[in-house]
Formats: sequence, structure tokens, C-alpha cells
Amino acid sequence: MSRKAFIKEGLKLSRGFTNRMLDKFEKDSDWLYQVHPEANHAMWCAGHIALVDEFFVKLTCPEKAIDLSADEKLFGMGTKPVSDASAYPTPAEIRKRLSDSHERLLGVLEGLSEDDLDKPTPEGSPDFLPTLESVFRLAVFHEGVHAGQMSIANRGLGHAPLIG
Repeated sequence: MSRKAFIKEGLKLSRGFTNRMLDKFEKDSDWLYQVHPEANHAMWCAGHIALVDEFFVKLTCPEKAIDLSADEKLFGMGTKPVSDASAYPTPAEIRKRLSDSHERLLGVLEGLSEDDLDKPTPEGSPDFLPTLESVFRLAVFHEGVHAGQMSIANRGLGHAPLIG
């Protein structure tokens, strides 16, 4: 399996898990449930994943990125989730953003060759993202981290785990 195919499979697998998890948050209030006051809730996790996916698109193919700078104050690095539903877009809007950003990220990957994966990221990129490949690999890991946080909220709401 090529590196590109491996990454694509990872992106689709992690997003599939995220989407199945979000399906379990049936009530709007479920999206804001926190197992601890400092824990991330599903709304924050989903919005953050969409925002970071756009950041990854911007790093790998700036002309395909959209401006989500308005979301930085809600979902950016260092922000904290709030319990006020009116502070956030609706769950349907967030799910659309997740879908759109994921499709853009997959589209960028699709347009790259195996050799392109070895190209350096643009000047000013974080040191831990030296190549385009590293960006896509981090996207898979990043989503897995936040899907795990949503899984804990899911269990806290009394729902069965997705697996097992």
C-alpha cells in the first residue's frame, strides 16, 4: 500500500469513527456534556477538528483553504469549551463544517503525488510538521485524540461504547 493510500485510509477511518460517535449525541444538550468542568465537550471537539483540518489544508494547499478565523475564538488552540449553546453554531452546522473540511483535506491529498508528500511545509510551519506527509499523518492522530475525548463524554451520558 502506498503512503498516500495509507494516509487516506487513516483519514477516512478516523472520520468514520468521529461521525459514528457524533450520531450518538442525539440531543443538543448532549453536545455540551462535560464529564468534568475542564473536559472538552463534543461541540468543542467537533468544531476544533474542523478548524484544524482547515489549518492543514492551508499548510498543504493554501488556495483551497477557506477562512475560519472567526472560529478561532471558539475552537482554536488554547480555547476552553463553554456550556452556553448560544455561543456555538448548531450541531448540524458543525457537522457540515466537519464534512466540508474533511472533503477539502482529502481533495488536497488526492492531488498530491507520492513524491509531493516529501516536500517541506511552508516557511513558518510548526517544527513538528516538516513535510506535507507529516501534516496528513498528524490529521489522523489529531482526530483520534478528540474522538477519544468524545467517547468519554458518550460513556458519561450512559451510552454504550461504539466498539465492544
